[in-house]
Amino acid sequence: MQQRHRLQCAGGHVLVADADLALALRTEHRVVGSLEGSHPTNPLQNNYLGLPLVLLPEEAALLVAEGAAEIAGDPFAWPETDRDRLRFALFRDLHARGFYVTRGVKFGGDYLLYPGEPMRHHSSHVVTLVDRDQGLAPRELVAVGRVCTAVKKTRLLSAWDPGRGRFTHIALSWSGM
Repeated sequence: MQQRHRLQCAGGHVLVADADLALALRTEHRVVGSLEGSHPTNPLQNNYLGLPLVLLPEEAALLVAEGAAEIAGDPFAWPETDRDRLRFALFRDLHARGFYVTRGVKFGGDYLLYPGEPMRHHSSHVVTLVDRDQGLAPRELVAVGRVCTAVKKTRLLSAWDPGRGRFTHIALSWSGM
């Protein structure tokens, strides 16, 4: 039987302070999180951060939904809104496909996809959750496509398709003529 990990919620964030647990979450569940702590010997530098590991709400909710973790401390209630529920469903869909999934705001998206361990692989896709019933203007398509081309990634536009009961993903990549 799989071990149920105990995570801590404080101030609305799910934290991991134990290095062994952080490693187990990464290797057993493909949950990456984000290191946010400073090193005691050099607290003013910010190039190499340490524990605690802060999990995305999606990562924490995934671990709870899969029965791999329980959350102690402050109440953890996520997803809360319809948009949160869509984001969580998208996160689960991408995670179930075998990707490591991290925050994508750095490249103007919702998520980054890694085909393998992020310490060994570059992200391959920037994922943007779009509303199926709301169109994208040509200017928006150009903007999202060009950003990804500049950083050698494919933009994935993902929308929930209620008729099929799953996400539709459209890959957008730019090429020269």
